[in-house]
Amino acid sequence: MHEEQLLTTTVIVVLLLFVAAISAIVTRKISFPYTVGLVVVGMLLGLAASEISWLAPMQEIELSREIILFVILPTLLFDAAINVHAKVLLKSIAPILVLATIGLLISTAIVGVGMGQFSPLPLGVALLFGALISATDPVAVIALFRELGVNEQLSTLVDGESLFNDATAIVVFNLILAIVLTSGGSLGEYPIAAAVGNFLLVFFGGLLVGVTLGVTLIVLMRLAGDDVLAQIALTSVIAYVAFIVADYFLGLSGVMAVVGAGVFAAWRAKQIFAQEIRKYIASYWEYAAFVANSLIFLLIGLTEFEHFENFAQRADHLAYVAAAIAIVLVARAVVVYGLTPVINALSKADPVDRPYQHVMFWGGLRGAIPLALVLGLPRDFAYRPLLLDLTFGVVLFSLLVQGTTINKMLQVLKLSKAS
Repeated sequence: MHEEQLLTTTVIVVLLLFVAAISAIVTRKISFPYTVGLVVVGMLLGLAASEISWLAPMQEIELSREIILFVILPTLLFDAAINVHAKVLLKSIAPILVLATIGLLISTAIVGVGMGQFSPLPLGVALLFGALISATDPVAVIALFRELGVNEQLSTLVDGESLFNDATAIVVFNLILAIVLTSGGSLGEYPIAAAVGNFLLVFFGGLLVGVTLGVTLIVLMRLAGDDVLAQIALTSVIAYVAFIVADYFLGLSGVMAVVGAGVFAAWRAKQIFAQEIRKYIASYWEYAAFVANSLIFLLIGLTEFEHFENFAQRADHLAYVAAAIAIVLVARAVVVYGLTPVINALSKADPVDRPYQHVMFWGGLRGAIPLALVLGLPRDFAYRPLLLDLTFGVVLFSLLVQGTTINKMLQVLKLSKAS
């Protein structure tokens, strides 16, 4: 029985990779965003699995919080971190941090208050939804940026904001969840100073863990000399160790730990290692990110199909999903168009002009982090079904509508080489 189960799992993984490779070829031929295409393919796979007996095992695949956070996310984060240009990141760090912290808190408040008014959610639970859905996931957009040769500052702004606001969203979500669970759905009484102190500890503590492990990684890589395979293996170990140690064992931000380790390692590697070695490492992580992206977006599609297959039983939630999509877009517009002029006035970095703001607004897709957070809610949590519907609805809209039109926006705004 165990052998059968192992064989089934292996066949499913191989089949998903095959589907991902074919999807990559097809989407490139028709100039369609690859990751968005995977979501569509995943939903079609779900439909096929419900009709074709030999595909039925695919229906048993469950996209869980643990799979997203501990299996897939460290790879995506580390790949993004080592590809962020350190100098450009430092130059844009002020707008990135403001958008990823103050911006996320503003978005959480707007979505929370809005959903508290237009849905049955109590204010505390509505703010919980606001925190999880405010985390942006630009994987599809960044892949498109690379294809179209978009300006490095814009890529860094979108990618950097996502890296940092993922960490902020997880910390804020966990804080609000702890309050809600102890007060039965309301906000209850919780000292603001303690919340702020906890946030700073988790956020910067995770960053410190990551940088420390990044230093360790560079030392070990230097000991490996010219053994590129050993160096690649070490980067994989550090990516996962950083996340697991910070998140699971220390209760700090695993996201910030991986980001800290990746950015520091990339910065030092550029000073120490030959270009050929860095090229091998970059190629490995590009492939690892391809596999991770393929699996996560196919699994999102499969889960979306299964979720919306049962949506007819909760048709009354449709209006709430529509309200959530509208409110999330309003919140994103307030954050980008409201905070960016202030950042431009106070920062010495190059100003973020209006075309960039348009792309940052429409390119703020939602993906893996919101799904991981909502799937991790306790099974007996009273509002879990509605929060699942709201999250899956917003994620699906952002991927299928925003993700498929961002290319046209870039061309209209003349921000790509193609234009």
